[in-house]
Parts: sequence; structure tokens; C-alpha cells
Amino acid sequence: MTRHRPTLRRIALASLALLPLAASAAAPAIPTLRQAQSAMDALFDAAIADRPATDSSRMVADAFRPRLLGLSSCMPLDGAAAATVDCITTAQAGPEPVYRLLRFVYTEQRWTMPVEQRRIPVPVPPQERVQVLLRETFIARAAQEADPAARAELAQAARTADVVGVHACDIGEDAPVIECEVDAIVASERGRQPMAFVWGDGQWHNAPATPQ
Repeated sequence: MTRHRPTLRRIALASLALLPLAASAAAPAIPTLRQAQSAMDALFDAAIADRPATDSSRMVADAFRPRLLGLSSCMPLDGAAAATVDCITTAQAGPEPVYRLLRFVYTEQRWTMPVEQRRIPVPVPPQERVQVLLRETFIARAAQEADPAARAELAQAARTADVVGVHACDIGEDAPVIECEVDAIVASERGRQPMAFVWGDGQWHNAPATPQ
């Protein structure tokens, strides 16, 4: 059997077919804190670029330049033309840290921030996942409950609680979490309670309890 050596044309075509895969693999999943700070600085500098360096308003603005302290719950935006993630950022721009949802886009081998950052929709955990997480909270509470009757009620709630709505999701004011109002039916009674969530490892989780 005669074997045909691949022509240069075939090798070139095969190499071109691999280029999109190589390019997409090169994009990092999320920005590092340093990369996110660089993107924020570039956006901040662009916003004050038209002010003279000696202008007092520019100096005041620069004094309150946001300093990123952390990134969390970075969620990829499906269907975007370039790698895009929305992250809950912890920033210091005054006496208290501020938590905001910010968008980062990977273009030209670096992370950037779009100019418009105020209309990013707050992600809402799916109702089915929230039901799992609500039942997990009942399981955790039952494990800490000393009273047998109360423990039995919590165990039943862990088996039967049904989530029927997830509303009013927003970024937390006191922690980098997504807070929602959750409607649920427990033991034939309907009620609403706040819940806090974080995103990680490709799915939603209950937010860790914050120290009182």
C-alpha cells in the first residue's frame, strides 16, 4: 500500500483549523486581583483624562481612586463575543469597603472593563438550585438543634420544603454575596425569607455565615 505524504497545503489547513481552539484556550477563566485593578485603573484614568493635572477636582477624584481588595463569585457570561465574567468586587474607596457587581472582558491579551457598568443585571440563582440550598440550611440547623421536637420539625422541613419563587436579588451591603428574597412552602405554610448565595466551582452555594 502506497502512503501519501501530507502536502504543505494540508498541513497549513490543519494548522488553521486549530487556531480558534488555541486562541480560546489562551484566555484565562477569570482575572487576577492585580489584572482587575489594572482594568479598573484604566477605566478610572479615562474618566478623568479631560481634567488638567492641576485641577482640584481631579486631585480629589484621584485621592478616592478605588482599590480592589477582592474578587468573588466570578460568573462567565455565556454567548459573549469575547471571554467575559461578572464578578462581585470588594473595593475600598472610603472608610468602608463597597461591594459591587463589575464586568471584565478579555480583549487583546488583557482584561478590560466596559465603560457602562451600571446596567449589569444581578444574576438570579435558579429556583431548583435554591430549593436544594434551602433544604441544606434546614439540615444544618437541625444538626445544631438540641431540642428533639424542634430538631424533628427541621428534619421534616429539610425533606419537604418547596421553593416557589426567588425575588429581589441584589448585591449584599455587608458582604460580597447575592441576597434574594425566597418564597417557600414548609409544612403547608407559605413564607418568605432572605437568603444569601455565592457562585463557585460552576454552581451556586449558600453564602458562609458572617460573624456577628
